This record gives sequence, C-alpha cells and structure tokens, in this order.
Amino acid sequence: MKQLVITIVGKDQPGIVEALAAVVVAHDGNWLSSSMSNLAGQFAGIIEVAVADEKREALAAAMGELPGLQVHSVTGDASTEVGGLPMAELEVVGVDQPGIVRRLTEVLKNQGVNLLQFASWCEPAPNSGDELFRGVAEFELPSTVDLEGLKAELEALAEDLAVDIELGLEDEN
Repeated sequence: MKQLVITIVGKDQPGIVEALAAVVVAHDGNWLSSSMSNLAGQFAGIIEVAVADEKREALAAAMGELPGLQVHSVTGDASTEVGGLPMAELEVVGVDQPGIVRRLTEVLKNQGVNLLQFASWCEPAPNSGDELFRGVAEFELPSTVDLEGLKAELEALAEDLAVDIELGLEDEN
C-alpha cells in the first residue's frame, strides 16, 4: 500500500466529507489523516489515504469526478516520513498585520526547519475589538539548527512585529 495525498477545493455545502469518505471506502482505501476548513465560503481540504497500488489511480479518478470540487492527487513518498528528531511547537499571537506568516516562516527556513503542521486564524481581540492573529506551527528540529540563534531571531521578530511568540521544545517541561 502507498499513500495518496488528495487536495480538494469547492463551494462549501453539507455532505462533502461524506462523499469523499464514500469514495475512499468504495476503493478499499483507509483514511489516515486530514485537515479541512471553510475558507471564505469554500471547502478546502487535504486527505492522506492508504490504498493498494492497483486501486490508487481509480481512487484518484473517482475523487476527481465528484461534482463541484477541484481535486488534485499525488502519491506520497514514504521515504520522507518524519520521526526521530526532537519536536518543537511555536505559537504566535498578536494584532493582525500583513507579513506575519512570511516573516515567521522566513526565520524558520533560514534555520533549516521544515514545518510539519501550520494553522492560523484571525479572531476579534477580547477587549479592543482589533483583529487578533493566531498561528501554531509544529516542526522537527534538524541537527543543524542553531537553537540559541533560532530563539534570538524569534525574540527579535516578536519585538519587531509587536506579537508574542512562544517556542516549546520536546525536552522542556
């Protein structure tokens, strides 16, 4: 079995996830993981499915035939699976402004960090009514990372953007 990674975008409506799940089951696939959201009235999702090699193309084709959805599928590469390196989590919170994600991910990229998961959203600040940006990232720390340098760059970025950035490391209590 190989993994099939499927991205889906289309006008949000009830029943999309059920339709996707029905196609997976009809092709003897196993739904491994997913992330789905309503973004500006659009359903946006990504699914990882384990499926037998001989059924992979038929599953991808059936997903592509679902009405009203744009679907793209690629075969996963098991050689790129994560594991074995120390994990870290980063949380950023502050008044929303253009460029937060770009500047944050630039710091991580410059340290050789590859994000495993990233989620962000905006919400009203409790007292001021300003738009509050929140982001959470999870990543492995490569052996080449300069941890003190990473912490210093994140602190400087937090000060420059006037946001709070917390870095949590696997070994910290």
